[in-house]
Amino acid sequence: MHFFSRYRYIWKFPQEQEDAYDRFVQPSNLISFRLVTFITLFGMSLFLIIDYFRVSDFSVVLASRAIILSIAATLMTLSFKPNISARSIRWGVAIIAFLNFSGAMVTATFGKMPPYYITNLLFLILVLVVTASGLSFRNALLLNAACFLVFIVFSQFIKREPFYFTQYPHLIVVFLYIHIVGIVLENRRRINFIQFTDLEKQKKIVEDLNQQKNKIISILSHDLAVPMNSLSILLHLQRTQNIKGDELQPFLNDVGNQLNNVTSLLQNLVRWSRSQMEGFTPEMKLLNLHKHLEEDSKLFQRSAADKDLRIIVHSDDMPAVFADEEMVRIAIRNLISNAIKFAYNGTDVKIHCFITKENKVRLTVENMGMPIPLPLREKLFTFQMPSLQDTNGAKGTGLGLAVAAYFVKINDGKIFIEQKDDENVTCFGLEFNSAITRLESTKVFPEISSDAKKARAK
Repeated sequence: MHFFSRYRYIWKFPQEQEDAYDRFVQPSNLISFRLVTFITLFGMSLFLIIDYFRVSDFSVVLASRAIILSIAATLMTLSFKPNISARSIRWGVAIIAFLNFSGAMVTATFGKMPPYYITNLLFLILVLVVTASGLSFRNALLLNAACFLVFIVFSQFIKREPFYFTQYPHLIVVFLYIHIVGIVLENRRRINFIQFTDLEKQKKIVEDLNQQKNKIISILSHDLAVPMNSLSILLHLQRTQNIKGDELQPFLNDVGNQLNNVTSLLQNLVRWSRSQMEGFTPEMKLLNLHKHLEEDSKLFQRSAADKDLRIIVHSDDMPAVFADEEMVRIAIRNLISNAIKFAYNGTDVKIHCFITKENKVRLTVENMGMPIPLPLREKLFTFQMPSLQDTNGAKGTGLGLAVAAYFVKINDGKIFIEQKDDENVTCFGLEFNSAITRLESTKVFPEISSDAKKARAK
């Protein structure tokens, strides 16, 4: 049983993979169908000339050959139509096989053809269907079995020729041998498809990595150069005393914000680079999400205050999760940072953490701000996401969500964006498997709101 389980792909792949395999072999199958049709046209034309000089009823031979040639010519013409389907090709091969075999039975019965004629043609059909028709092994086996059974019925009930009975052992051996060859050929074709698919996946991975590398290099070359140049100019002006202290302070604040963004970017990239190294494994442990939400929210109080924002953290019956601490914190910080950057001044950034009915830990970060354009939503968690300007006109890197999504996936979680009725409300979420520990708290930064106080009192 293990042997058949191991090689069951020769019979059929899982449906989605089988559909991909059909698309992969369809061009070659179409050529094979045309080849088989051409052999029929050429063979029937040649035999028509030979049968003219044979001792037979030529009128029956001519009529059957003319019908076969006309149908085969029609099939050959249809095979050149654009967008011909794989099913049409399979049915075309089956029609060609039964045309040849039915014509042979008609001429053998009414045209006084020699007995060996129909057995030789059956042998030829068995070979062509398996080797040259392009049919998959299971379809070729079904078609050949149908032809073989038709021959048995024909020889037993329609034309009981003693010669046919003597050919049974020979035909059975040929049938088995031909289909053993068919298994070998099908195995080779399907292995070629598997290798091609693997190469395509590897090519896609390499292209994605190159794209990520190019984007990271371009971001670093820009985002590191700008604050460093600004800092260099300020230091030069200060050293040459060409700027006063009160004039220097606003520029220092801007450069400080730029350097904070660069620091966050470098932390993301360093951790991401480590995760790409061979042999890397995340450091899984029990995490207190409530504690991390408090600490990470406090990190953004300054940037939130600059935009007159409140960061509201609400968590009820909060569990812990089993994950890599640094990765989860980077993902959370990226969501909070983005929510602040793209929130309108004077609004709230709301963070909720709760347990779903499926016993999952869900954390959402919601803000009222600039809506994400629909064409960009498919690129949100990839390295193809372009840089966007926040509400203050500053341009981000576009890497934060991609890095967060990557880290969340490593920790068996998922990242998503929720659809809201108000297009100005954007809500990103993380979901992890729940651990046993549960906590409960509600806290507002920098001060507790009245709504939160009421919720806590209840």
